[in-house]
Amino acid sequence: MKKPILILTALKVERFAVEEYLENKKPISHAKTKTDYTKGIYKSKNGEFDVIVGRTDQTNVNAAIETERAIDHFDPEYAFFVGVAGGLKDVKVGDIVIGQDVYGFERGKAESHNFKPRPKFGTSTYALERLAAKYSESEDWKLKASDLVKKELAPVINTYTGTIASGEKVDASIDSDLHQFLKQNASHALAIEMEGLGFLEVCRMRPLVKTLLLRGISDLVDKKSEMDAKGFQPYASANVAAFLFGLIDQLDLEKDAEERSRSQKLVEIMCKLYPGGLRDNQIWVSAGGDLSLINLSQTGKGQWVEAIRVLKLGGGGSISMDDLISAVVDEYGANKDVKELI
Repeated sequence: MKKPILILTALKVERFAVEEYLENKKPISHAKTKTDYTKGIYKSKNGEFDVIVGRTDQTNVNAAIETERAIDHFDPEYAFFVGVAGGLKDVKVGDIVIGQDVYGFERGKAESHNFKPRPKFGTSTYALERLAAKYSESEDWKLKASDLVKKELAPVINTYTGTIASGEKVDASIDSDLHQFLKQNASHALAIEMEGLGFLEVCRMRPLVKTLLLRGISDLVDKKSEMDAKGFQPYASANVAAFLFGLIDQLDLEKDAEERSRSQKLVEIMCKLYPGGLRDNQIWVSAGGDLSLINLSQTGKGQWVEAIRVLKLGGGGSISMDDLISAVVDEYGANKDVKELI
């Protein structure tokens, strides 16, 4: 039996843009909390399947609460968070950002004349992020994007893969302390929003639920209020919803419903539970691994993809796949997805 796809948004305008793609829509409620959702059917190129759409409201705290509630209740195969964001660098209004990871910028230590950041990170599912990047280069998406584009804004809709800054503050001026802080500490961030960290932090504890953060750029830091007043949020919401369902058309849901290999599950679990890579909580060393065998200059995801490939080929030296799983079980033995590896 195919599991449903869960799609979460923060705003009504984003939710409406997503629901436009569904048929046989009906409202449903959470049995205990009475949280409202929309259940519908999406007819993809690979068949029909159920979609659940919910709204979290703004802030990472609300996004985390509603994500936890929805995943626990509906047990989806995929979970997406889609909506608008403010552009920080490289992007323009209408563009799409595939959230490879998020940089949570709120945490830190405030001293008398200094703030020392202690950022929090979250990551999308590696395979899904790569599929989205591949789809962004396809002729199918280029045709869809050409139909969506508003010539008065830009001649094309570009798609980027990268980091998104996530916190509780709105960056509305290039002269603000927040903007200067982000330039100093997260200069690689393409966009800024308020829910992605909460969503991905919850999904970290359900690593076998494939997750992806997608954002449409609705404004830039300068003239944010003016852009919002011109209705750019509906435009950006429509763009990112179109990209989402084009991406869903690429999924082979029947194949995905089959049992994934142990190594595939392990990659997904390690990328989520230890997003910083092999040195997170010293998990690789604790399992008996040698850090010199893996290229640690790449991202945490890249490290785990390479490491599991090395283990699968029997080149891990004194560490095996079972050793690594045992070390993870010591830390997360009660985790539902970790139990599937045992």
